[in-house]
Amino acid sequence: MLDKTIYAKIRRRTRETLGFSVNPHRFRRAAATLWSNRDPANVRGVKDLLGHASFNTTETHYIMAQSRVAGVLLLE
Repeated sequence: MLDKTIYAKIRRRTRETLGFSVNPHRFRRAAATLWSNRDPANVRGVKDLLGHASFNTTETHYIMAQSRVAGVLLLE
């Protein structure tokens, strides 16, 4: 399958199942954020999971846990 075919199928399937579409990149971000929440002591392993050369890329663009925590603190 071509990349764009896989992309379209994932978006279509998630839209049918969830009522909204989710692109494949969101699954990568979700995996990084889940790992950082569940196993923060070993969070650097996300770099390898996502195939990044440096953890800085992973931390800057994928791990959303700190953003979520900051948002909660603003609401309090």
